[in-house]
Amino acid sequence: MAAAGAAAAVAGAAATAESEDRSDAPVLLETRAQALLIGILRLALAVAGLAAAIAAGTRSSGAAALFAAGAVIVLVAIMSRRRSRLVWRRLAEAERLESEPRLEPRRQALARATYPSTIGLTVLTALALYLNPGLAALLAGILAGLGGAALGFAAQLTAWERQRGARVLAEPGRGGRVFEAPR
Repeated sequence: MAAAGAAAAVAGAAATAESEDRSDAPVLLETRAQALLIGILRLALAVAGLAAAIAAGTRSSGAAALFAAGAVIVLVAIMSRRRSRLVWRRLAEAERLESEPRLEPRRQALARATYPSTIGLTVLTALALYLNPGLAALLAGILAGLGGAALGFAAQLTAWERQRGARVLAEPGRGGRVFEAPR
């Protein structure tokens, strides 16, 4: 009986120590999942903005042209930026993570990713609907470009993770550490 009690106490202490060790570990987000989620959300909001611009009185051909122009301008700007090259350099230098990470809930990661660009563009698009529906279509296109860029990054990251047999995790926020965890 005493041996069983001692074994239970040792097991409880080990579980407590393990949970304390894990509570000290940084909370990380799944980079690929976050890129997919924010990309899908941005594209859904962009399509809604385009539909609202057409409903507010912009001719569908004009709205589509403005939408496409906004998307193309953003995609070209993003792809030509030096920062996109730095992302891949940071991935190549990712720290190896051997322990099981604590992951930030996806809903929270998505909410973090919406601020400020997604929320700001959505609000501006809604305001433009009353002032100038054509401008709303252009802003919706910019949001679509950001969504397309996020989905493109998610696709590239998926290929990179498969090639390395790992997954990429990052500390929330800009400039956080990047980790590579085994699958």
